[in-house]
Amino acid sequence: MVLYETRARYFLVGTNQAQTKHRVLKIDRTEPKDLVIIDDKHVYSQQEVRELLGRLDLGNRTKIGQKGSSGLSRAVSAFGIVGFVRFLEGYYIVLITKRRKMADIGGHSIYKIEDTSMIYIPNDSVRVTHPDEARYVRIFQNVDLSSNFYFSYSYDLSHSLQYNLTLLQRPYELWSTPETSAEEEVQTQSKQDSFDIFEEEGLPTQGDLTSPNNKFHIR
Repeated sequence: MVLYETRARYFLVGTNQAQTKHRVLKIDRTEPKDLVIIDDKHVYSQQEVRELLGRLDLGNRTKIGQKGSSGLSRAVSAFGIVGFVRFLEGYYIVLITKRRKMADIGGHSIYKIEDTSMIYIPNDSVRVTHPDEARYVRIFQNVDLSSNFYFSYSYDLSHSLQYNLTLLQRPYELWSTPETSAEEEVQTQSKQDSFDIFEEEGLPTQGDLTSPNNKFHIR
């Protein structure tokens, strides 16, 4: 994945292993303390995503009265998102910038985090500074994410191998009972989709081609 930036937004562009399908996550940079994420549900082809980035670059270069604009620029390449964190100012995004393959489980690759990048989201023009922000950032960065932190794109490391195998061996009809709540049924279906450790890694995930204006606000 690649993180691009303009003055108003970050654009996180992810792709499947074959680089035939792309998804875009838009992150607002005009909010000083709130995290506003727009999940673009459209699945872009390689040509479409190039055209989108070109339009974004051109549009941000030609805005009337905007000085010092360099259009769309590439901020960093990454292999995954660790998460978002906020202290006393705005949010940061933490990205995996270096990885090392450690093992395979049923055809699924397991990686170790080798390095990360912590990027402040709000634009400097809207940043509300706090004198203790740097101290909290240093405390957070004392957690060495490159030491014994692992991840996988297609295998759930939060459960044991025995649990995942047991789940596969259970008949699907037994997963949902009349007493099972709607929420449990959704979770069960998700587990069925995620825990097939004998599927090949990197198979494209089907996307919802509906409106690209789903927003998430985190305060």
